[in-house]
Amino acid sequence: MADSLAPLSGLSSVLRPIPQSYFTPPALMQSRNRTQAIVPAKTAHYQGCRGKEAQMRIEDWQPDLTGQPGPKFRALANALREAARSGQLAPGTRLPPMRDLAWRLKVTTGTVARAYQVAAAEGVVESHVGRGSFIAAARPRRPVPQPLLYESLDHPASPQGPADLRIPQLPDCGQARVLATHLAAMAADMDASVLDYTPLSRDQDCRGAALDWMSVRPLGTVADHDMVLTHGGQHAITLVMALCLADQPAQVMVEALTYPGITHAARLMRAQTQAVALDDQGMIPEDLDRVARATGARLVCLTPSAQNPTLASMGAARRDRIVEVARRHDLQIIEDECYAPSPRPDAPPSLRALAPERVWHVSSLSKIIAAGLRFGVLICPEGMGQAGRVAAQHSHMGLSQPITGLVTRLLRSGDGDRIAREVQAQVADRLALAQEALAGLDARGQAGVPMVWLPLPAPWTAADFASRAAAAGVIVRPSSDFCGPAQAPVQGVRIALNCRMPRDRLAAALQTLGQMARSGPEAGPD
Repeated sequence: MADSLAPLSGLSSVLRPIPQSYFTPPALMQSRNRTQAIVPAKTAHYQGCRGKEAQMRIEDWQPDLTGQPGPKFRALANALREAARSGQLAPGTRLPPMRDLAWRLKVTTGTVARAYQVAAAEGVVESHVGRGSFIAAARPRRPVPQPLLYESLDHPASPQGPADLRIPQLPDCGQARVLATHLAAMAADMDASVLDYTPLSRDQDCRGAALDWMSVRPLGTVADHDMVLTHGGQHAITLVMALCLADQPAQVMVEALTYPGITHAARLMRAQTQAVALDDQGMIPEDLDRVARATGARLVCLTPSAQNPTLASMGAARRDRIVEVARRHDLQIIEDECYAPSPRPDAPPSLRALAPERVWHVSSLSKIIAAGLRFGVLICPEGMGQAGRVAAQHSHMGLSQPITGLVTRLLRSGDGDRIAREVQAQVADRLALAQEALAGLDARGQAGVPMVWLPLPAPWTAADFASRAAAAGVIVRPSSDFCGPAQAPVQGVRIALNCRMPRDRLAAALQTLGQMARSGPEAGPD
């Protein structure tokens, strides 16, 4: 597949669904005896934050969306936020129905709906079923992040339903049977130690098994006391942010297109994300230097081996330059390698090997054996392992003995390696289907990684392509799911390879996407 990708830049954010409202119906206090009066729907009056009174009829509010970067729904959400902040639209102002505002602004109803969703998630807007949407109280609540998993994963895919290619799913290689066998053996050996909390030293056997299993990776010198066991990679990333942001500016530098879990973890830590531009090798060192100087951020999170979603892979020289910038600014680095493909003899060294004094290396079993195990490994910078394990104990009292015992048996027995090889073989087969279906397009894939990045040919937009694909029965993730509101539009979609979907059905879904991309939006799906 093609190896080229235009530079990408911008802030990192994702669309979140409308949360349940925790506010009372929109009303303003009329007197000190707490007598309430509903604010008229058509007008609002508000003492602005600069001491200047502002009053505007909602019918007179006409935001200018022309020339704004990014999708129109984000531009409209930004306009709502600014109007509420400045007092143009006062708390309690009722917003027009979506169809009416769409007609006035000459955009689609879907654009207005998504803008209202973003504003509601940020606490700028309150939505009440049967009553409409209103400008929220002057002190907005913290955004409610969107779930990382979709409800569709709770139910087996229906042959009549859409082909859901939003989240990679591993093939069934007998993992459940193998795990059941080891669990039965563990049950026979269970002793009274399970009645107690897990002390810091009790997971040493599991750490040793994990270290042996990861020894084929180019990690440099790593000892088991450098390791922290976590509930998967997402938990490891959150744990590092909790450690590193305690004495740092609450900012995290991320890739311009980035996995939403990273931005959600940053928000959980009340940290802002600062985006760093990408090219066909991932994060650009010169832009990392620029952003670090401009913001003072001292923590950067990146995925050097298999960038999510673009599948960019960072060469050895690029890694050296990233480390050089990190040392210049004394940055801490989260190296997310959960999607890293199987190591090859010519693989470049990991960032942890190049800068063991500042790199937190994250890996897990979720992408190669079974996501349901919720088992991850965090390799801390040299000398930070004890601090990492103490932080993990404070966070969740350590992994439970049944999980560490199960993983130890899985890795020591060789079953983990066997399952990983079978998973890789089936992923390779699905990637071949994608390569055939997307031939002639500028698609990117990597051996062993169950997803494909498809930059879209003009005049497609990512939002239109994803919408048309859904109408044709195939659900993919548009680039807007991975980027921020101020980013120049990047027209691409991520196609996850659902390896538990019947092979012929996955092939048909991929063919649909390929035909759509080649035909253009005028033709639409066949």
